[in-house]
Amino acid sequence: MRILLQSLKTLLFITFITPLLYSQAGKIAGRVVDATTKEPLGLVNIIVEGTGLGAASNMEGYYNILNVPPGTYNIKASAIGFNSVINKSVRVSIDLTTKINFELAETSAMLNKEVVVIATKPLVTKDLTSSTALIGADEISVLPVTEFQDVLKLKAGNVGGSVRGGRKGEVVYAIDGVPMTDVYDGGTVVDVSTGSIQELQFISGAFNAEYGRALSGYVNIATKDGNNKFEGSVSSYLGDYLSNHTGIFRGINKFNPTSIRDFEGSVSGPIVPNKLYFYGNVRYIYFGGWLYGKKVFNPWDITTNLGSSYPIEQRYNIQKTGNGDLVSMNWNEKIYGQGKLSYRPFKDVKVTYNYILDNVKYQDYDQSFSYDPEGNYRKFRKGNTNILGITHTLGSSTFYQLNLSYFYKMYRQYVYEDYNDSRYTNTALLGEAPADVPSFNTGGTQNGHFKRSTSTIGVKYDITSQVTQAHQLKAGVEFNRHNLSFDNITLYQDASLGDPQTTRNPYAQMRLPDVNDPSTNLNIDIYKRNPIEFSTYLQDKIELNELIINLGVRFDYFHPDGKLLVDPTDPDIYRPRKASNIAETIEQRRTHWYKDPTDKKKFSPRLGVAFPITERGVVHFSYGHFFQIPNFDLLYQNPEFKFSQGTGNVGIAGNSDLNPQQTISGEIGLQQALSDDISVDLTGYFRDIRNLAGTRADEITMAGGAGTYSQYVNSDFGFVKGVILTVNKRLSNNWSATIDYTYQTAKGNASDPAATRNEKVNNQQPEIQLVRLDWDQTHTVNVTFSFVSDDNWGASIIGSYGSGFPYTPSQSLNISSLLTNSELKPTTFNVDLRAYKDFMFKQFKLSVFLRVYNLFDTENMNGVYSDSGTADFTETEYLQKQKNLPALVNTLSEYYRVPTNYSEPRRVEFGASIFF
Repeated sequence: MRILLQSLKTLLFITFITPLLYSQAGKIAGRVVDATTKEPLGLVNIIVEGTGLGAASNMEGYYNILNVPPGTYNIKASAIGFNSVINKSVRVSIDLTTKINFELAETSAMLNKEVVVIATKPLVTKDLTSSTALIGADEISVLPVTEFQDVLKLKAGNVGGSVRGGRKGEVVYAIDGVPMTDVYDGGTVVDVSTGSIQELQFISGAFNAEYGRALSGYVNIATKDGNNKFEGSVSSYLGDYLSNHTGIFRGINKFNPTSIRDFEGSVSGPIVPNKLYFYGNVRYIYFGGWLYGKKVFNPWDITTNLGSSYPIEQRYNIQKTGNGDLVSMNWNEKIYGQGKLSYRPFKDVKVTYNYILDNVKYQDYDQSFSYDPEGNYRKFRKGNTNILGITHTLGSSTFYQLNLSYFYKMYRQYVYEDYNDSRYTNTALLGEAPADVPSFNTGGTQNGHFKRSTSTIGVKYDITSQVTQAHQLKAGVEFNRHNLSFDNITLYQDASLGDPQTTRNPYAQMRLPDVNDPSTNLNIDIYKRNPIEFSTYLQDKIELNELIINLGVRFDYFHPDGKLLVDPTDPDIYRPRKASNIAETIEQRRTHWYKDPTDKKKFSPRLGVAFPITERGVVHFSYGHFFQIPNFDLLYQNPEFKFSQGTGNVGIAGNSDLNPQQTISGEIGLQQALSDDISVDLTGYFRDIRNLAGTRADEITMAGGAGTYSQYVNSDFGFVKGVILTVNKRLSNNWSATIDYTYQTAKGNASDPAATRNEKVNNQQPEIQLVRLDWDQTHTVNVTFSFVSDDNWGASIIGSYGSGFPYTPSQSLNISSLLTNSELKPTTFNVDLRAYKDFMFKQFKLSVFLRVYNLFDTENMNGVYSDSGTADFTETEYLQKQKNLPALVNTLSEYYRVPTNYSEPRRVEFGASIFF
């Protein structure tokens, strides 16, 4: 903790001598000159209308307006003796400088007329030093998307959910400048509604020093604010799947227009004009899903094997009490709410409070429960965020912001909420399906109860100052204290009731395992951890006439709050292997069994350069070192190192002493405007990935030769390189379009942290060289096209193409590691459509719309059989057919046509929105 105290002292020093920046705002800057003489004009007032923001030009005519939230504004310049000039529709984006120059004419020359200029967004962003996609609310609203993740998938560098070849959990999500990523698995705490987003910033290049805890990408979500104008909207849509692929998707040909139903409303405006504003958004959605099971069996149904002396047709007595109804097995129900208050108690102070609730109930499809859907897990996810922000402007060139945040995310899964629910069935029922032919479960329930939660209290302090016209210094500090709670319990059969295989009681009472009982505590994992993260950064944005430089350095500190083994060869405190430890009580062992991990500290330099080569062309370059603590589930897995007695590899243990994972990233690119409405961005990049969490091949042998186990270490590595091409045709002549193309190779020694251990357990040769990673798709193309008519109607489409992800053919197993991921799955192609018609009324606008996903109902294959490279056929199914055995439970086609191996079928949604 000493380094933390030293860093806090450094922070106090930085705070008083260095200006800092609020990362969710942009800047407006430029120069004011006399329209006739072109001489600079000083003391000209430049204001951002409707915000209270503004500045005065200096004697050289230059001005800077800091801390401008992302959005579209009117900028007005005025001075005594000169006609005012208004630049309308000026777009401001996060972290970027919007250049607006003014030419003011003397009043006598223009007869005191106000000059209005309609601004157009520059096709080339000259101060962009790394690959960044900026998507505004207006752009999101016209696309056939419902969630912000759908927008991210369209951007170059995002391949199959992996950003520039990175693993899951390497992207940080921030809301209004505050990171809101679940440190347990790297997922989102809440999924912000697209209707609440003012601007979405997706950084996939080498991002600046102010952004930490990420290896692959950074997503900034700026949410909407209220203002002096009352505004609102109400929207609703219904829908279902419209497909004839009944051989894959059970019951998909039955169209129910209320299977999908969404209701959303938002409102904003003043509570106290010019002082207190509000914004609110609520949403309810029920998503019926497209993966159905059939209720042939109930969980309590019993299947009895009468013995091999009977022919197969008579060998099993199968109880069926289900009603045969089709039941959705990937449904989703969500309640979302957001409330945001903005208060200006003084002219130079702004206080905001933002609360978001995201409550989701859902189920994931499990093929084995297709005929026993009531026995599958129900899942629950709840997240809420609280952000209190204070912005204080210290002068025309300096302001700071303090953010206090608290977020909480909880995830649970179970069949029945009560551990003692009498509907839990005998554990034997899950294994009673006929073994002679491939069969779904004929009864039984999942018996696990899983609950975990992550809560984080955070403090983030940022301040900025435009030191000179060319230098904008940034620095910041962030402190986060996490609270992780984890409960993983598997109910077990009460042995006092006798052998469940012979008693055959479907309601045999299930019991909770005892954490201190070695006979049952392998069925329970419970821990609480309170790790701490601290970071600070310093950065200078240098804006010269022909050169923009982002130069910075970042420091990160991590206190893991975990446990390490003193003697790894005797890991299990409840089942010791060494004689000297067996003789002790558990309390005695605790005094010498564990030790503390070390704190982690890292410095990471960052550099970004943009060099305008013409008025329409900019070359950009960026390079940096990036560090990230592995997802916390890898640190704390199996926290008490419990392993069963046995031979071979008996499991994996987490490692709270893992070092930060490292990526060295670099890119060079060109932005070029080809015409007044077409631009192109071509960028080449690389990522040298080191110290990823993995499982080493040399397993840890337990004392007495009682089996081995694996532990996560920093053993995995990779290298990614690629080229991205983005072509943008902005709206003109009633249409706009984008093309995002990614050419990429992503190689490493393992796609998953546990891959090396799993290969060893399966008697395969672990990879010690670079092979194709699971998400290594060479060619990825996304195309959007939008048409807006002069008669208030329009349409947009999204087209996507992928050249295929790799898989390992089964014939390569145990032959050569060179064949890992050596074959490709089939290519994929998809088209989505949105069409709308607006009706204008005096007080409101009515918009009716139609959305169709997978317009052509294409059967894209997400998963394949390793012996065929397709989801439509496997040699195992062929061999089973040759046996000509009866279908006792299900057909072979039902068993081997796994619907999750295929993409979502055609989905049709229709609805209406009212804007007022």
